Amino acid sequence: MIIQIALFATLLGSTSLFGASSEIPLKREFPLNDQINPCENLYEHACSKTIESFKLRADRKKHTFAFNDSSERILEFKKNYLKDLISKDQPLNEKDSGVASQIKNFYISCMDKDSRAKEETSEIQKLIEEQKKIHTKKDWFKAQALKIHSGKNGIIGYSTSDNFDDSRRSDLMLGVGYSYLPEKSYAKNPELIKALTVLITDYFTTIGKDHPKQRAQVVIKYELDQQDNRFFPVEARIAYSQRRFISKKILLKKFANLELKSFLDQVPENTLIRNMNPKTLPFLSKIAKTYSLEDLKTIQLFYELKGKLDQGYPLYYDEAFMFTNKFLGGKNKRSELDEECTSLTMHNFGAEFDYLVLPKMFPNFSSEKVAELVAKIKTSILASLAKNTWLSAAAKKEAERKISTSFMRLVSPQSFEEWKFLPIAEYGKNTYLANIDKRNDISDDREFKYFSELKDIRSWEGVEPLEVNAFYQPSYNQFTMLQGILQYPFYDQKNSDIENLAGVGMVVGHELGHAIDDQGSKYDADGKLRNWMSDNDLKKFKELTRSLIDQYSKAGMNGEYTLGENIGDLVGLTSAYDAAFLDTNLIPEDQLKKLKKKFFLNYARSWCEVQLPGVRELRLKSDPHSLGVARVNEVVKHFAAFKEAFDCKDTDPLILKDDQRVHIW
Repeated sequence: MIIQIALFATLLGSTSLFGASSEIPLKREFPLNDQINPCENLYEHACSKTIESFKLRADRKKHTFAFNDSSERILEFKKNYLKDLISKDQPLNEKDSGVASQIKNFYISCMDKDSRAKEETSEIQKLIEEQKKIHTKKDWFKAQALKIHSGKNGIIGYSTSDNFDDSRRSDLMLGVGYSYLPEKSYAKNPELIKALTVLITDYFTTIGKDHPKQRAQVVIKYELDQQDNRFFPVEARIAYSQRRFISKKILLKKFANLELKSFLDQVPENTLIRNMNPKTLPFLSKIAKTYSLEDLKTIQLFYELKGKLDQGYPLYYDEAFMFTNKFLGGKNKRSELDEECTSLTMHNFGAEFDYLVLPKMFPNFSSEKVAELVAKIKTSILASLAKNTWLSAAAKKEAERKISTSFMRLVSPQSFEEWKFLPIAEYGKNTYLANIDKRNDISDDREFKYFSELKDIRSWEGVEPLEVNAFYQPSYNQFTMLQGILQYPFYDQKNSDIENLAGVGMVVGHELGHAIDDQGSKYDADGKLRNWMSDNDLKKFKELTRSLIDQYSKAGMNGEYTLGENIGDLVGLTSAYDAAFLDTNLIPEDQLKKLKKKFFLNYARSWCEVQLPGVRELRLKSDPHSLGVARVNEVVKHFAAFKEAFDCKDTDPLILKDDQRVHIW
């Protein structure tokens, strides 16, 4: 295993994380269910026994074993690290000491229930007093405009987006800052809206405001009004790569009632303003025209403070928690405070925390072996592209250039300077909410500076190496593989190449597959938004992928919305298989068959999962990834080798005819 087991067990005090994250073993076994024919349901064959024997903790809502086993190990390690950091002075050098003191103080402030309760009450009174000084809607929107570049929540928010022609530059996007429902179809549920009305009424009663029922109706009206402005996820996915812009001059003139001048004056004149959703600014302008000042103050009181009512308002917190659990895919129980505060510290100081912990958790890790594996996948995809018969010559050349020049950012930074931390600041031991505001403000300053400075797109800035993840950024033509995901079953330094290729090799191929999926293919090798496929190429591409949309839709997924990830899975497993079985001439046929079985089974284990019903519903509405069962069964249908490995019959459910199998690249 990639973690030295003896050391890891010592640090955790056990060979299993008892009392911690669902009792995660150091290396989970995945017993096969021989009662289920893999040709009928590979997912159940590979996963059902593991799922049946697993008890999801009440304070968890989902567990995908390949991902969450790893993330829970990391969480538990960090919990113990924080306890040691607080209970005794650790010998740290000057650089490490500055990083650690921030983490230590933030965690201590999070654990201080009494101080947090007082701070929450103070925050409520502070906003109420601020509102008393505002007497016109114009002044209210002016105050909101000042919040946009402050790290604080307001009715209008902003984000940066990579420029379509030079990803080192940042474009500006404005959006709606006040929102509650995670996806617009939730607003169609009358039971949910009724329960939300009660929750918001109780909120205003809790903070001591008059007319709580009337105020709740204002918030509900606002929440429902904004749904017409929102995209469905599939619409947002398409709109993100469309060239829609609005000039600063037109924005200020057409939407003058939003009082955005004070904010936009801080943005350089040459910054492009993307108008990704053309409904957003008209919606905000309509709110400015039709809502009274008191209405605006009411929605501000709710959206800016609802997330801050916690230790001082346990009854309201519990009510909000239960609402989320019932309607929005929340978990059944709140985690213990030390674990919650560890997670919050990770969220706010992710890179800094990883810097301190990573060397202790992953000693003697060989990044070179990972680089060799990644190179094999890259070579495999290029070999597949070389055999491509449907792309035009020019498009094929660009696709090959894109894969061959893609930048590989692997494992973790190699020096202190490469971590690119946010500036070190003083954080109080009893000012939790103030600490969050300070951290958000510092983070906002770093983001905002890229309107006037060029980004270093190869930097590790903002990346958390212990996140269990890998990703591809089309505007950078860059692939990132993080240390956190390099754990079993995705990766084990002691595993065979075939097992590792079926695990993390498939992940590499999946992410590089995004370079040439339905969205990534809109960007060229230099990260510019440019159609490098001809109209005929695009027509053939759509013809090839149309059957995938239908296939996954029949399997209960949103075939159109999940198309990019489904293409990634197919390309990922294809490139991993080709790399694993590149040279098999010297392997006896019976042994080769066993290796192919092992390959597909290791792939299937990657997507074994347990989740609460509400989480499943939310994922089907808003997650571009298919559910685990589809990521296994629907992908292997396209592999003749799967049929051969398991001696499947032509009539078995997971077997497609040769002319029905899709091979894109």
